[in-house]
Amino acid sequence: MKLSTTLLAAATTLAAFVSADMIQINNPTAGTVWTAGVSNFVGWTGNCASMGAMAKNVTVILNTGPSEAVRYVATLGTLDCSSSSTRTDLTVPLTVTSGTYSIVVRTVPELSYTNMFTINNPSSPAAPEPATPTSPTSSTGNGGSSSGTGSGPAAGGSGKPAGSSGHRASTAQVAWVGLAGVAAVAAVLF
Repeated sequence: MKLSTTLLAAATTLAAFVSADMIQINNPTAGTVWTAGVSNFVGWTGNCASMGAMAKNVTVILNTGPSEAVRYVATLGTLDCSSSSTRTDLTVPLTVTSGTYSIVVRTVPELSYTNMFTINNPSSPAAPEPATPTSPTSSTGNGGSSSGTGSGPAAGGSGKPAGSSGHRASTAQVAWVGLAGVAAVAAVLF
């Protein structure tokens, strides 16, 4: 009886920990276009009340780049995900050029990500893509060969922000660690 009560309590605690505090961002999405310099909104479901007082002031960051080369662009502000609120308005600075970006909400213990979406800044259009250098296809002159100078742009990634596919893996890892802890507690008690 004591074992089943202990295991039930541990499993309940583990389930609460695994499912707690994550928000699922539903705006912006892949088809969203924001405009720099005007109010845009971040929307989500769920809450991060388990973060305690920190949940009232969670940082929202704008990033760019593929998952293997994410670059910080700007801090957009904060949001309150401590209760039933599911939306906050933020303004992208006019210093941000037109392009493709993602948002990271710094929830704890795991970050919350958006898909890549577009920001339009009429006063600062996107920089043109650099030309891809070419290599000569044949050698000329005294029989020597020539080669190109430089390399093309880095290969693009999946377009997902860093860690976006890691959310479920991290939760699964937490679940396994938690189950191992339950087994260890049961072994000590019995």
